[in-house]
Amino acid sequence: MTGDLPNFFTLLELDPNAPWDEMAYQRALCDAERRWTRQVSGPQSLPSTAAARRHLDLIRSKAIQKVMEDDAAREAARKRAKAEKIALLAARRKELQDRLDLLVRRGHLLPQEVNSLRESFADVLADHPGLAKRLSKATVGPAGNDKTAPRLDPSVTDQIRDQLRNAQALSLYDVLKTVDSRITPHSPRELLIEAADALYRREQSRKNKTDPAIKARKDLSGLAKRVFATDELRERHDTSMRLAGLEELIAWLLEVLREAKAVSGGQVLAFLEKARTKGFDDVDLALRLLRENLAKRGWAIELPATEAEDRLRHLVQCPRCAQLNEPSSEVCLMCAFELREPCPACGAVKPGYGGCLCGFPLGQRDTVLNLIAQAMEALDSGRLPTAERLLEQAERIWRLPRDRDDQIAAKLRDTRARLAATSQSIEQTQEMIKVLMEAGKYAGVRDLLRAAPGGFPDRETHLQQAEARVRQARKLYEAALRPETPLGRRVEFLREALQRCEDFEAARTELTRIPLETPRAVRAEVLTSTTDVLVRWEHSTEPGISYIVVRRTGLDAPESVEELPGQRLLCQVGGLSCRDRTTDEYAGLPLTYAVFAVRSGAHSAPGVAASVVVTPDPELRCQAGDGQVKLTWELSAHAEGVAISRRTMGASEAPVVLETTGESFLIDSDVTNGVRYEYTARASYVIQGLGTFWSEGGKEQAIPSRPLAPPGPLTITSSPPQFKLAVHRVGIRFPEPERGEMRIFRQDGVGTSNEGDQGPEAILRPAGTELSGHPPVIDAYYDVASGFFSYVPVLQADGMRYVGKLRRYAIREEVSGLQGEFGGPVLQLGWIWPDAGERALVGHRTSGELLDATTADRPLPVTRVSGERVGGCLIPVGPGDTGMYVVVAVVVERDGVDFMTAGVRGHIVRPRVLVNYRVEQANGRRPTLTLIATEPVGLPTLELRGRPDRPPRTREDGTHVKAIDPLIVTGTSTVPLPKLGDQRLRYRLFTASPGEASTVELVPL
Repeated sequence: MTGDLPNFFTLLELDPNAPWDEMAYQRALCDAERRWTRQVSGPQSLPSTAAARRHLDLIRSKAIQKVMEDDAAREAARKRAKAEKIALLAARRKELQDRLDLLVRRGHLLPQEVNSLRESFADVLADHPGLAKRLSKATVGPAGNDKTAPRLDPSVTDQIRDQLRNAQALSLYDVLKTVDSRITPHSPRELLIEAADALYRREQSRKNKTDPAIKARKDLSGLAKRVFATDELRERHDTSMRLAGLEELIAWLLEVLREAKAVSGGQVLAFLEKARTKGFDDVDLALRLLRENLAKRGWAIELPATEAEDRLRHLVQCPRCAQLNEPSSEVCLMCAFELREPCPACGAVKPGYGGCLCGFPLGQRDTVLNLIAQAMEALDSGRLPTAERLLEQAERIWRLPRDRDDQIAAKLRDTRARLAATSQSIEQTQEMIKVLMEAGKYAGVRDLLRAAPGGFPDRETHLQQAEARVRQARKLYEAALRPETPLGRRVEFLREALQRCEDFEAARTELTRIPLETPRAVRAEVLTSTTDVLVRWEHSTEPGISYIVVRRTGLDAPESVEELPGQRLLCQVGGLSCRDRTTDEYAGLPLTYAVFAVRSGAHSAPGVAASVVVTPDPELRCQAGDGQVKLTWELSAHAEGVAISRRTMGASEAPVVLETTGESFLIDSDVTNGVRYEYTARASYVIQGLGTFWSEGGKEQAIPSRPLAPPGPLTITSSPPQFKLAVHRVGIRFPEPERGEMRIFRQDGVGTSNEGDQGPEAILRPAGTELSGHPPVIDAYYDVASGFFSYVPVLQADGMRYVGKLRRYAIREEVSGLQGEFGGPVLQLGWIWPDAGERALVGHRTSGELLDATTADRPLPVTRVSGERVGGCLIPVGPGDTGMYVVVAVVVERDGVDFMTAGVRGHIVRPRVLVNYRVEQANGRRPTLTLIATEPVGLPTLELRGRPDRPPRTREDGTHVKAIDPLIVTGTSTVPLPKLGDQRLRYRLFTASPGEASTVELVPL
């Protein structure tokens, strides 16, 4: 049958050489079914419609699936597909060879023929390098060699020629080149379309709309987009314009020779030479058209010698001036252009009018060199925008492939690098000038601008401004130096000169020679409750003075404003005070402050304050315990000792001084639980020559108390929301604390709180939504976008907060079908997993209702077996256990933390009647079920189920083996079982109805 079927690899377009991909096959099958379904609704007379109907029948009859989903059949189909593919490739290779043999008989291939072969036989050319090489080396001739070469509609050709005359241009390429210098007759169509758009925008923006040349160029832009829209239209355009030029030349020749009505061989040769000069290389076609025109008029024609025609064909045209040169010529006879220099783009020596035959504009070499020279000249004069424009124009013309290079390209790179360096230098100079002008340093601005080139941006404007400021400063400086100028007025002149020009050094030098008044009444004091030092002084009699404050460690006064070891410049201000906030590391050391008056960089003698000592308090911490308070402290580096005292809050007794040792802690056990105490710690500092200094004293309070039990645990139960106002609702239960108040905080995800956190209420503020009240606390959700929450139990007591164990809660689908049946020493628990459930936590308890799996003493973790729909576990039970409370919660991991659902609860009651059973399987015989009871027992309908890997867990698990009708067991009873092919089943016996599971306990032996 398979011999009459099509190959399904080919039919589904699957690669027989690729590895088998089930998903790719299923996609291909679905795509094919959709495609064939659309095709069968078409005209019924078409062969494709009948074929689509046959293919659909193959899918509906499962013929394709039977082969492709069977390993052996699929491999056989794969081998046939490979053979068919090889045979098809060989046939196509023969077809390509036959076509090439026929086409080369012309002597050359047309460009469109080459493109067609490459597109139609891409697979053959990729697989056979020999054929690809033969095609690439075949001679390609212009389409104009064909007498029937397609041309544009004559009306379009006439329209283009008329508009070219109005625009005073030779061709569409020349018009487009006015907006993009890269344009040549060989440019890509995409570039031509872009240039046509740019031409239209340029002409549209011109103001003189009546100029006929502007209108002509606008019309030509539209004609260019039309004729360059496709490769075929472009070829028609090039052929039409080339022949139009040749026809103009023929018309000119006929006009010149109208009297003679005959053309000599020399005149024909001159005509052909002129045609070649104008870029028409097809000598044969030119001669044929000339002869046709002369024949229509009955003129006589003398053909030139064959040798002369051959010589003309082989003349080399200069890319620069179009002069025809002998093939052996090294340079052009007319302009001395080198004809033997390889093209920098392709490496070939094939010069033609305008450039190389590959399309590279060789003839514009001089233009590019001239543009580079102009760009360099613009750089030298600082005209960077002009240099950028000229260089970009040269780069657009001389655009070599990435793997090619020549001297002109190197010059372009060097010029570009110099332009970038010059631009960067000018930007740096501009930034420097901006900084100097903002600082008022106009002498420096003047010097920079004088050295800058003439084209420097805003050079003259900024230079005039800088020179004016320097002149003003010099005039004030000269007024200050006049003998009759008083001292006070001299200072004003010099300072005003520096305000006009900050770096007028002559004024600054003169000003430093005039002495400054020393600051008076300088004093320093340590501010209360801080380690900051405030330095103050009185105002100077000279206006406009600023002050520098210097600090020195030790008793010696600062003598200068320099940064020295042990000496620091703190600030320069115009006011009369300075606050030193950097004294922490100098606690316990003498500090001496000095103030210097400053005028234009000159400093006065220092005004010195009396030395001060910063005495920070110890960092005291109190930890209250049961009948005691533990005190710890940290002293600054230079503290010598500490004194600790205790005061009972609200009592009138004097503070008690506590004895301290050399340690940094002590335990005060002379306290009473529930009483608030205040502790004060003072540090001592010994200064040689000055004595001992004590800190003000840091205070902390503590209340000793019996330790509190940690809050919790939390029990979570879920219930349907009321009135459908919320989307989810949970109840939270917890034991009431002996002391204090319980708070619950709901945080998104893992949250920010951790079990064991504790601290004062003012500091420990858990994030999230706060819930309060007596249990059960109800929490209704109106948005469960995340589905993961952390409930944080917090106990508030005695101004402190204590965090207990967090209950991680997940809103996810619960397990279903929870069942449990006692079986001897174990309780077999079973359930149906939700689709997204992978793990569960099973809590169990023999007495007392269990609400939350997380609160059970030893909950059992259960992991879902891959692919299993039914889950379960075995819970050990004692002989005296009469029932079991269970909760099964789904576990979901998020951010490395396990979250549990509220869970499904159940209470399984142990039956009072017990029956043992076993399944016996003898070789070659039918298996039997043996039931054993110590006393007569009436059994309800039973169901025996089996699995090969483990005993079934629920009535839905495994395979149904046999249903046993109600019966009475006395002693031992046997029930025959059907003979099964698989003898490795593991069995379990259930009551057929879950409601009858409490009537009998079935225990396997």
